[in-house]
Amino acid sequence: MKTINRSETNPNKKSWSDENRWLLILEVLVTLLWLYMILRWIYYPSTLITLGYLWAVVWIAVKRPRWLPAVLIVTFPLEVSKMFIPAYSLPERVAGFNVSILDFFRLSQVVLGLRWLSDLWQSQRYYWSPLKDKFKVWKRLKTDALLWLPIMLLGVYLLSTAFSIAPAHSFAETIRLLSLIITLYLAVTYIQDERDLQRLGYILIALGSVLGLIAIGEYLTAQYFFSATPAVVINRRANATFADPNILGRFLVVTFLFSVAELERRTSWLARLVPLGAIMLQGAALGITGSRGGILALGVASLIFVVLIPRRKLTLSAMVLMVLAVVAAAVLNPVIMARFESLRTGLLSASGGIREYLWRSGMAMVRDHPLVGVGVGGFGLAFTTIYPYFNPYSTFYVSLSHTAVVTVLAETGLVGFTVLFFLFGKTIQRGWDISRTVSSERLRFLSASIVAGVIAVFISAQGEGRLYEEPLLWILWAMLISVSQISNEKTGKDIDIL
Repeated sequence: MKTINRSETNPNKKSWSDENRWLLILEVLVTLLWLYMILRWIYYPSTLITLGYLWAVVWIAVKRPRWLPAVLIVTFPLEVSKMFIPAYSLPERVAGFNVSILDFFRLSQVVLGLRWLSDLWQSQRYYWSPLKDKFKVWKRLKTDALLWLPIMLLGVYLLSTAFSIAPAHSFAETIRLLSLIITLYLAVTYIQDERDLQRLGYILIALGSVLGLIAIGEYLTAQYFFSATPAVVINRRANATFADPNILGRFLVVTFLFSVAELERRTSWLARLVPLGAIMLQGAALGITGSRGGILALGVASLIFVVLIPRRKLTLSAMVLMVLAVVAAAVLNPVIMARFESLRTGLLSASGGIREYLWRSGMAMVRDHPLVGVGVGGFGLAFTTIYPYFNPYSTFYVSLSHTAVVTVLAETGLVGFTVLFFLFGKTIQRGWDISRTVSSERLRFLSASIVAGVIAVFISAQGEGRLYEEPLLWILWAMLISVSQISNEKTGKDIDIL
């Protein structure tokens, strides 16, 4: 009978020196990679910021792997990280676009995947391993709708690619979706308890506050991280570390919801000062962005939050404070104030009539391709080549729909719209079930913030267009799945996850 070595049965009992040996080896490797980038792209050298990030993310992957979902959250607002990494793009254009394959978020996705593969190898290598618990997410694919609906969405993308008028565009979008779905599953794997969830909430609050300070600084100094468009510079619409002020506005709405939840949970006024300060910074920054989609998202998401967490004294007060901060910031800039006031005339009028021809073109695509659409990512090409007569301008002023629902209908047809309906409908249902059945106050507040945040992304996408491409959306879904799973483990099968 074979004797099992104790060190083989429990891989967690590795010696301190063994773990640090691996850490040292990996840190040397990433340093060599950084030096290679410097030498390879000497005309556009990297910075020490990149090396510092690589060192930090490797340390976290080795020492604190359960912090990796937090790394994802920290890095995806850093679109500015493209400035810190050499111009590493694919040699050939993909679907007509130059594709950069290195930024902080993509690197964090790679690190998360490599850590998961390492844990998977260890769990298969050893006779007994607590790491096996990390892979229960795969067993829940058949039972949790929020886990198998993304697979259906991927199927829609593959079907759309097969019938696409622009196969290269559709293939590129399908690969991007696949990477985000994998990130969703891996994030769920490493979110194991309430502490992990709360850590992500705190990270979002902190990021919203920091981005608020950066946005205010940009407004006061007129200095931007990115080469902003003339319209953004002239109107002094802050974008912080994002390329688009509207995406910054969307992010601030989500972080505001987590700030409100933290404000409600705290019992002393001294402890409430931190979330109150965060709310004021986020509100002022949202006003500076001039994002009308952000304002609409704030209103709808706040309503969802109040429905899920009823009869709370501070929630409405926090929302009033947020609105006052938005108005105060906007009043200082007449151009931004005029953008917000234009909402009173209706969405179509507020957009200057530009979206009308895009909507009409999108509906024509749905009429001609009702089931699977013109192909995911194919709206722009279809508009400029097949449906140009819908454009009333002498030049193709805008060729993307900038409205997520129209884009989904036009590009993936009724099949894609059906999956969208079930994904977001199930999100709201899950939040409602958690609010009624879960006794843990922390989990209920986190769930309310997450669900309202998902709806904020959806509403904002009707003005900006980025929906499934938004990494924040997938992280929020991962958090919601984790809330329901943790609740079920603590109290039994009390949440219907089908």
